[in-house]
Amino acid sequence: QAMLCGPADEEEAETQQRLMWTKVLFCQIVYVFTFIGSLLMSIRQLRLFQHFDYQNKTMKDFVLMCEGLPRISGAERVEEELKNCVTSATGASVVAVSVAWDHKDHQESIVKFLENDMVERDPHLRSAPVLDMSPPEMNPLRKKFFEFEQATLCGPAEEEEAPNDSQMRELCLQMCTGPAAFVVFESEDGRDLAFDRIKQTGGLEFRGCKLQFFEQDSEPDTVEWHNFGHSTPADKMRRLFIGFGAIGVALLFWSVVFYAPYAWSVMTFNYDNGQQPGAIYALSFSMVVVLGNQIMYETCARVSDFVGFRFTDTKAVCYMILFTVSCLYNVLVDMVTTYYIAEQVMEELGFRTYFGKKLSEIETFTEKFETYAMQRSLAENTYRYAFPATYLIPFLLEPLATIYVPLVLGRALVGTHPEVRGRDAEGWVASIPMDMGRYADVVLNMLLGVIILYFPGGWTHYLFFGLAASHVWIYVFDHGRLLRSVPAITVATMEVDWWAQAMLAPVCGIVLSCLVFKANCQGHGYCIQGMPLVGICTAAFWVHTIVHFLLLLYVVPFFGKPKPEEDPCKDLGYKDVASVMPCSWLTTNPVHCLRSQLIYKHSPPCRFWFSGKEHMLEVNEKIGSYFTDKIATGESFKQMHSLKSFRQQEED
Repeated sequence: QAMLCGPADEEEAETQQRLMWTKVLFCQIVYVFTFIGSLLMSIRQLRLFQHFDYQNKTMKDFVLMCEGLPRISGAERVEEELKNCVTSATGASVVAVSVAWDHKDHQESIVKFLENDMVERDPHLRSAPVLDMSPPEMNPLRKKFFEFEQATLCGPAEEEEAPNDSQMRELCLQMCTGPAAFVVFESEDGRDLAFDRIKQTGGLEFRGCKLQFFEQDSEPDTVEWHNFGHSTPADKMRRLFIGFGAIGVALLFWSVVFYAPYAWSVMTFNYDNGQQPGAIYALSFSMVVVLGNQIMYETCARVSDFVGFRFTDTKAVCYMILFTVSCLYNVLVDMVTTYYIAEQVMEELGFRTYFGKKLSEIETFTEKFETYAMQRSLAENTYRYAFPATYLIPFLLEPLATIYVPLVLGRALVGTHPEVRGRDAEGWVASIPMDMGRYADVVLNMLLGVIILYFPGGWTHYLFFGLAASHVWIYVFDHGRLLRSVPAITVATMEVDWWAQAMLAPVCGIVLSCLVFKANCQGHGYCIQGMPLVGICTAAFWVHTIVHFLLLLYVVPFFGKPKPEEDPCKDLGYKDVASVMPCSWLTTNPVHCLRSQLIYKHSPPCRFWFSGKEHMLEVNEKIGSYFTDKIATGESFKQMHSLKSFRQQEED
């Protein structure tokens, strides 16, 4: 870290003071461009989403979600009763009702039962040859590894007996409804008619309760069905506070186990005679930052899942905010530590300010912070934290960690363990699904990028070029990953995108705070000293953040795309959409499919949708099941080790 002071440093400090007006002008340009650009981007994103929504008919256009459903035993035919109640009250044609049952404690066994049923019906999985299960000849060391793989990766040698039909039927009868249900209508006009009539009456009377109905922006494959029985605001708030505690423990673990040893090594380094920490310190610091970010990634992802949100989009928003705030705590710890170390070293070495005053004689924090030596030290540390530790290294490792290594290990495991077959073998070689976590990565990168504006401009262009290069790599990687690797991804609502836009408010707020800080005592009408300057900078940050947020809420929607007078998809009904979309409000609800098979005895029943097994769905128009398909042609991965062999395979 640049801590020593000499003639060159004095010249740089003098140059910085002389050219401060250029830094102020640069901050003004960055602030205006970023603020206006973020609002224009928000308008563009809104119009793009609305255009796509108006031009397409999806499952959300035929459903209303009702809230306030009382707890009813699974022994009663709730779906039929609610369907008849809605039909008689509104006159609209209802296809089916999908009730969100309270089944969190039985989620795993229910899905496993449905999966076993699918395997029994799938001729390809059912006819898988039974191979010799005896282990091959191997040396003692290899045998130990083989047994470890069997115990930890392949599961128990003897599978537990799966629950039979009578046991699952008994479970369905003992289960109770959650507070919500999804009512599916035959047409969008029918749904709108029912919604208007129910709204006019203030709700729908059902078993002594007043049910409230709401239109849905989400799609069926984003619903977390098992969370509906445990997702009251009080439950989610309680689990969120528990999650805060878990994040705090993870932050403390990183600070003590990883960051503290690095900080101690830097603090005890001998800076005499101009010595500086070597490359090993820079590499160690990068690894400490990467580990900190990965710890926060895993912890925040688990906390978001633990809270129990009803929809995956809301879970992604929670993750994005938690991850960004947690990583900023890591940055704060590093900045405070760097400031303290730099202060101690500079005072011991007799540093002086630009005006010749010793650093040890300065009493206030703001004066010390504004000294050129301290500014340069913090600037270099911010740059090292951002690039390459945050901007580059994680994203270079991501293709290996999420695509190549899992595929190689999965193929090796399936190839060497004959007991791994069927659905288990498919799961080991399947690609990792893609989520909306990339928003959090980009927002964090931008926040780190604008913090550099507090400091001298020597590192600014390097950091911005690094930010641009890393985001180009992220775009290229995600583009290829989405087209070549990801099995499926659903972007159902603007919820995650909107909150990502909202996270740009503090980004612009930091830029404004930097502008206020740099323009102080530079002939702009104010010159504030001491802690009041910190208060003014903080106030500027919060004023912009609040104003920006309000603009997103109330002004940006005015620039949205108007709905066309004539719906281009007005002739499409639920049957038309469900016949080409396997994922519906019925096929994604595991308990609904279970009750269709074991309680209602439909023939064929509503089958549960497994991604990649769409050909196992069966048509039964009486219960709203319209999708059918042929089995997908399998791909051969034997020769796909190079682009040349891939093209040759396509030509053949």
